[in-house]
Amino acid sequence: MENIDRRDFIKYTALGAAALSMPNTLLSQSRKIAALQNPICVFTKHLQWLDFEDLGKFISDAGFDGVDLTVRKGGHIEHDVAPKDLPEAIEKIQKSGVNVPMMVTSINDPDDPVTEPLLQTAGANGVKYYRMAYYRYDEQAGIEEHLLALRKKVGQLAAINEKYGIHGAYQNHAGERVGGPVWDLWYLLKDLDPQWIGIQYDIRHATVEGGNSWPTGFKLVKDYVKCTAIKDFKWVQDKDGSWKPLTIPLEEGMVDFVRYFELYKSLDITGPITLHFEYPIYEQEEKSLSKKEKMKFARTVMAKDLERLRDQMQKAGIVR
Repeated sequence: MENIDRRDFIKYTALGAAALSMPNTLLSQSRKIAALQNPICVFTKHLQWLDFEDLGKFISDAGFDGVDLTVRKGGHIEHDVAPKDLPEAIEKIQKSGVNVPMMVTSINDPDDPVTEPLLQTAGANGVKYYRMAYYRYDEQAGIEEHLLALRKKVGQLAAINEKYGIHGAYQNHAGERVGGPVWDLWYLLKDLDPQWIGIQYDIRHATVEGGNSWPTGFKLVKDYVKCTAIKDFKWVQDKDGSWKPLTIPLEEGMVDFVRYFELYKSLDITGPITLHFEYPIYEQEEKSLSKKEKMKFARTVMAKDLERLRDQMQKAGIVR
């Protein structure tokens, strides 16, 4: 038997225990999903009313490959208890044969007492990618000086990620926070190992910020893109006359998915894709619906976006 370090032993032991508790058919399904180059996951922000067993079954029945679990303040699992609660949550979700390759976290500080225990637990339980929390500019210090300070902090996080075999990804998000323009992120990451830290590239937000220039930024940061987020938007005008981007179903907005997936393919990008549902999905007030009705509405809406996403990927020749 080859020598393995303590970290690998913990990881393999945890994964083995989870596998033993799974029926053979679901175990086979889970292994097939784990082997996919571009598994399609669901960001669970809009499904936090489901417990973990129901969540796994719902995601599996809806045809997705995995779960992008909210493990953060106000999430499916709260930040401060995440190291303790995450293993049981993953085990319950996996009972339906879907994986948990991704999570969304409150992590952005290497000195936060939860950071290292959570990343150790996540890595040991098969989570390969986590989305970091955002940074806000310190304009009193100056934008350039603040970015210099953040480079050190991000480098420390990369070292922790490597220690536990997990990739930390910062989402490019439209607005005035760090990472609105992807050039910020290239500057923060350019001297670090992309195996351990990078960008969760979001084409919706890249289009909002980059208009027609987003392909240039995408090419610049391509080596750091190990996971991606998908959603669409259109510009709408408020009552006060100002304009804002509004998230809507896929292919009904302004994102050029044909161009995006052509580039995705040509740049040889792989990794889990997280599909976001940040628009109204119910035909009536949520509080008036039963759990069964909410699941029915959500499944119908999610199936449409999933079908459209798969169609775009297939047209671009992207293998799942």
